[in-house]
Amino acid sequence: MKKGFFCFALILSASGLFAQEEESQKTSLNFNGSFRVRATNVGRDVLLSRTTPVTPVTNPEKEYNDRVQSDANAIAQDIDRRKQGLPSQLTPRREDVSYYDTRFLYNMSFSTGKYVEGIWGMQVGDIPFGGKGLRSTGPDGFDPGIIGPGSGGERGRTAAVNVQTNFLYLNFRIPESALFIKVGQQLFSSAQGRVLFSTGTGVSVLKNFQFLRLSWEGGVLRAKDQSFLDVDKNGFADKNYQNSNIFYNKMRIEYFRNVRNEIYSYYLDDNDKTDGETSRLFWHGFHNEFNFQTFSFVVHGIYNAGVVKKLTPLVDENQITYYNTTKRHAIKGGMYDFQFTYRWNESLNFNLIALGTTGRPGYDKNGEEANLKGNGYRTLAPGFSISNIATDFTGGYALFNGASFSGLNEYGAFTNIIAFGPYQFTLGYYQLWATKSPEIKINREFNEWAGYKTSTYMGMEYNLNVRYNVTSDFQIIFRSGYYVAGDALLVLLDSKYGRVLREAFVTFEHRF
Repeated sequence: MKKGFFCFALILSASGLFAQEEESQKTSLNFNGSFRVRATNVGRDVLLSRTTPVTPVTNPEKEYNDRVQSDANAIAQDIDRRKQGLPSQLTPRREDVSYYDTRFLYNMSFSTGKYVEGIWGMQVGDIPFGGKGLRSTGPDGFDPGIIGPGSGGERGRTAAVNVQTNFLYLNFRIPESALFIKVGQQLFSSAQGRVLFSTGTGVSVLKNFQFLRLSWEGGVLRAKDQSFLDVDKNGFADKNYQNSNIFYNKMRIEYFRNVRNEIYSYYLDDNDKTDGETSRLFWHGFHNEFNFQTFSFVVHGIYNAGVVKKLTPLVDENQITYYNTTKRHAIKGGMYDFQFTYRWNESLNFNLIALGTTGRPGYDKNGEEANLKGNGYRTLAPGFSISNIATDFTGGYALFNGASFSGLNEYGAFTNIIAFGPYQFTLGYYQLWATKSPEIKINREFNEWAGYKTSTYMGMEYNLNVRYNVTSDFQIIFRSGYYVAGDALLVLLDSKYGRVLREAFVTFEHRF
């Protein structure tokens, strides 16, 4: 079926092209991109990820007393160092960091005719000012951990090879049939990126039906391929057919002038066992957008179902694995997405947003991922940003991103103000809640033995963004966020310290 889909797409595109007669013409080139320089200041006294184990606590009183004793020993040892005139090895549980980086994006398309177009998109950076690059000489110059978008920038060192390919595909266009086929590395995106928003290599087919005022799109994304591994070094690939594919189809309907509907389905066929998990999962979504003169709103729902098989070690009372087994988990969850915009005039609008998923965030009391149980919601590869810190992927601090947005709910209100001509201000307030309170029985620090309790309140956030359009191609952007953590976040991170995260950006961006 998979091979047949590829063959069908390629044969269909080729037949449509060769059926048309067109004289050759000169190659045309088109390009666009952007150049960005950014200054950042971030500060926090809250952890961004959990540092303690999530395995079950067999003797909570003993583990709590051992941790208290360990902290006391560390403090006593540090006091002894200070008495000897040595520097402290303990640092405050907070940070205040400023850094600068730059990035260049470039997209180029070329075509020699009407029916075929090639697209190449690349990225250089982000390169931090003073960031570590490769050594110019010496056998230890190669470090795969720093090659890529984040390398280079240190004085006296040559920059690493940090060109990253974002797009590389052929676009077969048959305008007479309203048919478009893309083959190669491209962007795959669902409605507002709630299910999928990622580049990858695959095939996508778009067909427009103008007389019905609808369009259909379908395709396959080769998400992972482990078919070429040779574990026993005998010269033959012994991990054949361990791969991950994402199939999708969606239909957009614009029959009414003020209403847009989209019905879609995504299917993950993952039989790659190298990560200890295989799955067969579906995401069925219904996205509805209503636009009127003074207001608009979006109502969007997603149903997630399927089966996940996860490698699960069985351990004894000493936490020693004595057998590895595979457990089958039936998934049945969902996501809701609601947005409302009221336009006071061309310079002022008010917005409400509510987004959430079923299940419980974090881990269950047996140490397994909580979204494997009950009405847990499993994410595919989404990419979306709601507020600057709580749920974000654009840089700086991010407590959660789309891929980790399981068992969470975020509600917010923000306003956009266009003032003084080229200036745009955005003010926002958001709250983050857990659908079910995170599990406290697996905590080592923030636990019941220390007198803490769990809750569903994750925290609140304030945002202030400013955009100054110096010219049509050049913008100066300021973005900031201030997040105050709630008890549920401290339970989830198993941390009894901290309350605040803050960040601020100033970005100079030129587009061409």
